[in-house]
Amino acid sequence: MTIARSEPMDAESRLSRWVAGLTLAAVPEPVLAVARACMADGIGVMLAGSATAVFRQCETIPRYAGRCRLADGSGTADARSAALLNGAAGHALDFDDTCYAGIVHGTAAVLPAVLAVAQEIDADGARLLEAFVSGVEIEYALGLALTESIYERGHWTTATLGVIGAAAGCAKLLGLDAESTAQAIRLAANMPLGLRITHGTSGKPYLCGIAARLGVDAAYAAQAGLAGQAGTFEKPRGYAETLNGGTFRADVIDTLGTRYALLDPGVAFKLRPMCSATQAAVEAVIVLREHHEWTPDQVESVLCHGTPLVVSCLPYRAPTKPSEAQFSMPFSIACTLLHGDVRVEHLNEATLADPALRQLMQRIELRADAMLVPPHEASACPEAARVTITLTGGRQLSHTVLAATGMPQKPASTSALREKFMACAASALSPDHARAVWQRLQRVEHEPSSSMLLERPTRAGGT
Repeated sequence: MTIARSEPMDAESRLSRWVAGLTLAAVPEPVLAVARACMADGIGVMLAGSATAVFRQCETIPRYAGRCRLADGSGTADARSAALLNGAAGHALDFDDTCYAGIVHGTAAVLPAVLAVAQEIDADGARLLEAFVSGVEIEYALGLALTESIYERGHWTTATLGVIGAAAGCAKLLGLDAESTAQAIRLAANMPLGLRITHGTSGKPYLCGIAARLGVDAAYAAQAGLAGQAGTFEKPRGYAETLNGGTFRADVIDTLGTRYALLDPGVAFKLRPMCSATQAAVEAVIVLREHHEWTPDQVESVLCHGTPLVVSCLPYRAPTKPSEAQFSMPFSIACTLLHGDVRVEHLNEATLADPALRQLMQRIELRADAMLVPPHEASACPEAARVTITLTGGRQLSHTVLAATGMPQKPASTSALREKFMACAASALSPDHARAVWQRLQRVEHEPSSSMLLERPTRAGGT
């Protein structure tokens, strides 16, 4: 007698089976706590980003009428358009969270997509939270499976993987079964977008919004019965072979539900609207300012040693516009030397044109140092920095920050994240309204309607 043997389940089917079977009750509370924090931080930076020029540019793109609210309070749109616009707003200031499972801004593409679909179908907060966890965990699992190789090859994984996470989260909201969810993932995997060469341009937040929009598209296409090919990730001429030289650790997928990337490796929350690769160096400068007596005009030179990842993420030596400055170590350090930190109000042409800042930038050098982090801490400290300042007379000050405040092993306090949210929301909401939204997000699963999270904002000073 011949015993029939079933073919091993492909990656998409394993991913989708987990998504379709996930219930909020099964997710450990520490995971939900991080997910709520991601959503609150994401809404905050979305509100701040809705006041930027790139958001206003994206608003001119034709869109359809719908019931999904836009972050700037200008009205509503269809789910696809809302995902694009709110996705662009959420990443416009590069102030959103980062996860090193794939080196992605995980919330940036997933939250705008699931929030749009949740509003379109009038889902409650519990379903929204469930969909968000589903989407980001799928994105992170794929990031771990593909390893850092895909990022090193030049793919901007926030968009490249974000579109897949967005599709999975939207499929969860739409109640798709495992087979249809697998099709949503397969279709989204055929929409890779985002190159790291785009960093420092207005195209970066736009592409984040496009990833959110395409995730919505893929989920609705799967609901309509459209399908991709089983084995999209692992088969010849599939995702891993075409985009990643064949590297794909399929075993990582089997840890879904037992390992949550929201906890391990965790999520980094930024305290400054800059590329995450600048955060440790800025913090090092702040520490030196707090512990030593000196002034910016005494600075002869600054040498910053960063991990290879830090150096690869910061290509701009002499930025000429704010979007480039966000990916410039000389700007980050010079701005901190002059102003004590880097804040949203420093990301403008006037700051960049300041002769004192431009002179300081010329004295700042960034070098890669593969030995900066002890080997046993390397995976936990991917964007460490050491700053050495040489003052007039030859005096040197040096400080190393292995992990900036906000990294998983050095978490930002709830009060710090609340303060960031209130500052971000100030351009769009009255203080009372902002506090109310913050409180809703702390207990989002109890909200009767997702639409309440982006109610038409009351302008600061308005009624």
